[in-house]
Amino acid sequence: MRVEDKRKILEAYLDKTIDKEEMKFLLDNGLHIPIIEWIPAENKAKEEASQKRRELLSRVFGMTFPKIEWI
Repeated sequence: MRVEDKRKILEAYLDKTIDKEEMKFLLDNGLHIPIIEWIPAENKAKEEASQKRRELLSRVFGMTFPKIEWI
């Protein structure tokens, strides 16, 4: 993770855009978002973590991700 990215995460925490738990989540999991992958329905934890990361990156860095649903 680049220094500028860590700085933006810290600034978002100080501005109260994210809380301490969310800041730790971003620092632990990094900023890398792989292509949207198919996640089996029984793996809710992995799906929730992926959604949480996308939502936090959207709030902190202004990144947007298309919503794709596998049918």
